[in-house]
Amino acid sequence: MTAHSTKSGPIATDLVPFADNSTSRTIGGMTVENGTDSIAFYGQANLSRDKAGLERARALLTFMQQVVATLGAQKDLPDSLPPRKAARVANPFA
Repeated sequence: MTAHSTKSGPIATDLVPFADNSTSRTIGGMTVENGTDSIAFYGQANLSRDKAGLERARALLTFMQQVVATLGAQKDLPDSLPPRKAARVANPFA
């Protein structure tokens, strides 16, 4: 994944699953990082038993439903993706 456009709060409709390699959102400490071949989740989200917890849970659920719908609509979905090849990057400190 590359540069990030990170926003905090509920996942907005502009975070389209698998649409780009640059968008990420944070929901209560859980970061969702978009990619064209995978979506990464990291961090920790506390789904507390209050209105704020409900809002975070709904935001995560909405995004996960979008992911499932996107994957389910893809007719040629492979069994698995091939492993990524490591890219050689020039040493910025040399």
